[in-house]
Amino acid sequence: ALTTEFIGTIEPDEQVSVIPKVGGTVLHTYAEVGQTVKKGDLLFEIDDSDAALAYRMAQAGYEQRMISADTTLGSGYESRVLAAKAQVDAAQQNLNNTRLKLKDYNDGYDDSLIMAEKRRDEAEQKMKAAEEAYKNYTGDDQKEKEELYKAWTQAESDYSMYRSAVNDLEDSEDSEARDLRNSYKNAQTSYEQALENYNLLLGGSLEDTQRATEAELKSAQLSLEQSAATLDKYKVYSPISGVIETKSVTPYEMASTGTAAYTISNKNTMSVKFNASADAAVALSLGDEITLTKSGTEYTAVITSIDTKADESTGLFPIEAQIQDADGALLSGVSVKVTAATQKAENAMLIPIDVIYYDEGQPYVFTYADGTAHRTDIVTGMTSSDEVVVESGLDMDSQIITTWHPDLKDGASVTLADGQT
Repeated sequence: ALTTEFIGTIEPDEQVSVIPKVGGTVLHTYAEVGQTVKKGDLLFEIDDSDAALAYRMAQAGYEQRMISADTTLGSGYESRVLAAKAQVDAAQQNLNNTRLKLKDYNDGYDDSLIMAEKRRDEAEQKMKAAEEAYKNYTGDDQKEKEELYKAWTQAESDYSMYRSAVNDLEDSEDSEARDLRNSYKNAQTSYEQALENYNLLLGGSLEDTQRATEAELKSAQLSLEQSAATLDKYKVYSPISGVIETKSVTPYEMASTGTAAYTISNKNTMSVKFNASADAAVALSLGDEITLTKSGTEYTAVITSIDTKADESTGLFPIEAQIQDADGALLSGVSVKVTAATQKAENAMLIPIDVIYYDEGQPYVFTYADGTAHRTDIVTGMTSSDEVVVESGLDMDSQIITTWHPDLKDGASVTLADGQT
């Protein structure tokens, strides 16, 4: 295999920058550079005075809404319903009593004036409806229009008759009848009002009240949860287990939401990242082993990712490999030499690169046979800085002349050096 050397950078497989979600004055820090922390460990605290006050206010608002909801929909509501029902029952009893008194006064008959007033009111409604129908008619049928007019005038006549009957009865009544009748009318009005109030409590108004109350309670609950979440942000915890690499926060100084307070690396697994040319990137594959060298010590790594897009600034392809035998001596950010096999050939014949000559691009070597030098053209393959793969032209019995001489040429006599075969 022919290898290529690169410069790589050691990095942990997992590294995070801890950036606070809120800014403020740092009160305490609990971790220093080089210290090992676990996921969930408290790193530092920011002054939360204002946030704590906002939380207490939201909590008080929520508790107040709870009390209000209980009063509106709980026992307070039940009390109002019971009170309204009692008012309906009392008003109905009073209405029955006044009606019986009035009926007794009329020798067991319903009051004629009340009946006449009822007929008068019904006649008035019919008259207004007939008038509206006539005035709003827009058709061309003259006969139909006359019928509408006739109905209007008849309704007007009926209303006038019932109104006169009411007036006559009112003129002929005595004071006792008038008082009994007024008491009955007032009792009827009171009953209708009490019944309406009771129905409102049991009907749509209750649903509206429930929806409004639940919405207010939900809003107060969300405000409380939001305040609690904001308050939690003033304590910053480690998101991973690892080693503190950097720290930029100090007690009594400001922490910013735009600056990393800590950098934490999980060094259980380390990686090396390096950049390779297109040819080298194509020659390498996921799972290939590479060698790292740092301060004379070698480490093995396995390629885990090869980018298929070149970096725009360098034109090279980023490659990452996971180190298999890191012993803690490799620190984050240090540079190492990376050696990777970028060309491979099995059962290949390798010859030194400096024994090859070229004639108009044709590579050849001089071989020895029977005391004579012979030019032997070859086809070469992979090349390193020291050796070349010979794909054809030579076999394993070929003897290559490795010593240069100005008279070395095809057919020249050659004498082997002492001890050479």
